[in-house]
Amino acid sequence: MALGIALGGHRTIALVALVLIVAFGTYCRRFGPRGGLAGPLLFIGDFFGFFLASAVTMSDIGWLAAEIAVAIVVAIVVRFVFFFPRPSKALRRTQRSYDARARKVAALALELFDKPEQSERDAHRLRRQLVRLNEAALMIDAQLGDPSAVTEGSSAQLLHQRLFDVELALTNVARFVQAMGRLDLPADQRSEVRLALLDIVHEDTNGARTHAQKLLELLRRSGPDPAEDERSAVVIAHRFAGSVITLAQARSEWLALGSSEGEGDHTFEAAVALFGGWLPGSAEVSTAASLERGNRPFDRIRLTRYTRTAIQMGLAVGIAIVLGDLLSEKRFYWAVIAAFITFMGANNAGEQSRKALHRVAGTVVGIAVGSLLAQAVGHDTYSSLAVILVAVFFGLYLLRISYAFMVIGITVMVSQLYVHLGEFSNSFLLVRLEETAIGAGVAIAVVTLVFPLRTSRVLSVALRDHVQALARLVDRATGCLLGRENDTETTLREDARALDASYQALIATAQPLRRHLDTRRLLRIASASRDYSRNLVANVGAVGSLDTETSQEIANASETLHHSMDTVAEAINGPRDATYTRSAALFDRAGRRLEESTPALDARQLAIRDLTLIDGAMARLAEAMGLRITDYDTMAIE
Repeated sequence: MALGIALGGHRTIALVALVLIVAFGTYCRRFGPRGGLAGPLLFIGDFFGFFLASAVTMSDIGWLAAEIAVAIVVAIVVRFVFFFPRPSKALRRTQRSYDARARKVAALALELFDKPEQSERDAHRLRRQLVRLNEAALMIDAQLGDPSAVTEGSSAQLLHQRLFDVELALTNVARFVQAMGRLDLPADQRSEVRLALLDIVHEDTNGARTHAQKLLELLRRSGPDPAEDERSAVVIAHRFAGSVITLAQARSEWLALGSSEGEGDHTFEAAVALFGGWLPGSAEVSTAASLERGNRPFDRIRLTRYTRTAIQMGLAVGIAIVLGDLLSEKRFYWAVIAAFITFMGANNAGEQSRKALHRVAGTVVGIAVGSLLAQAVGHDTYSSLAVILVAVFFGLYLLRISYAFMVIGITVMVSQLYVHLGEFSNSFLLVRLEETAIGAGVAIAVVTLVFPLRTSRVLSVALRDHVQALARLVDRATGCLLGRENDTETTLREDARALDASYQALIATAQPLRRHLDTRRLLRIASASRDYSRNLVANVGAVGSLDTETSQEIANASETLHHSMDTVAEAINGPRDATYTRSAALFDRAGRRLEESTPALDARQLAIRDLTLIDGAMARLAEAMGLRITDYDTMAIE
């Protein structure tokens, strides 16, 4: 601010300094969170200093600092008196959010089961709610990593494990219900499924367990060796019943851990860290992608993300100043703010362009609403204050849904302020829209043409991370299946949570491209592979011993699957002239050997089925990437 006031009398020099400061402030992100905070403060201070220069001088800097100090003290008092930051309370709030989302999942699953014909929209609603449930679970995990969030004497590791069991079981219940809704189940089995779902919705774990056990008894009475066309229905119903029983048990243990003391354990390390209280989204994969060479000419330049953004932001703000000044020498700052805000909280070109467009759209709506409210309220101070507070509150509250809501709130606030300054008019609002459009358009052009970090490039890195996380989980699971791994309860859950974190990053990265058919197909494959891996975690934990020949069959199949998944991961950002070798035939041999020795379904057969499905999902991904697909038996013959 002092620099802005000192240079305020020299307009050109002051504006050049503003551009240099915003670039330098952005580069400060290299110094971590404090550097990232210092950058916007440097820009805002200089920005306000420039506009205050006509009214204050350097001799007034003392009372300006005092005013700022008063504001800081008020903010601290409000924060610590009314909203004291207690990690334990934050954890309980997130748990309540998780419970609400879990009830929503159960209700949607019941609604889907009762529908004779399921639409794609219904299935999408359920999938979206499952993603939100997983988001809440990851946030709880991240909070459990803070020792002060856990009740004295409780075990963060056990809380994490039981939370994972609850989420896994509920997710599987929802998925199997969706599949059973399309099956022609016997009336008695269908009745038990529905009653179990009703008990889950009403949080009656004992009742849900009872109906699941009755369903298992009905399945046993139907015979140990169902016909081939009925086997899929039996497997799904069997898995549903098992998931309900697991859910009832895990939920009871989760509630017991949350209300009683156990062995103190504060060494839990979460698979994901929160940024500002939320999941990191595409931030980490965007940082990784910025340091890698891409296949296109513009993508071959490797830069740290803070350097790339500093160059882009400095250039965008500079051009916005020039063009905004040409339109309105007095109001050019709206173009500057639009360009600056585009880069805040957006990690790649797609997100930045999307945020710029949301700013323009929010400004359009905000102008319409602000104009109506300005005419209705007039110059009444208290009514204007009420409108401002309500507009800002809802803007902040709805920010997580869309940045456009925040812009609407700010525009309504600005309209009220300028009414009292005597400068409000429709032409004034039109200038605001034009300046905002200039700043947004400049930002979009810069992130598209100057060292662009394309969203598709970041998406490929996110996909590679997802495949690699899946490969690590599969390797660990097959090791457990073969008796090579110990401590399966802990390590498998850790791998599954790492896979969840990579999946959430993939979803966040894909948001700007979600309308593309290729992106939707990619997300469906990633979602399916993650679902199969979650089943694998549940089933591997309950397997028994295997004979030598079956173990060798599984070892050969898992080795082939491991190599094929490595091939896919390498081809995502590299040449795509490789071949994906299917391991399904090898897993099928092992499955048939188990069926001969144990006709009834058991965890070993289900685990092998899960591995076969994962192989199928990876083969679909390889096919979508243009890789050649071959079967292990075909390769052996050749």
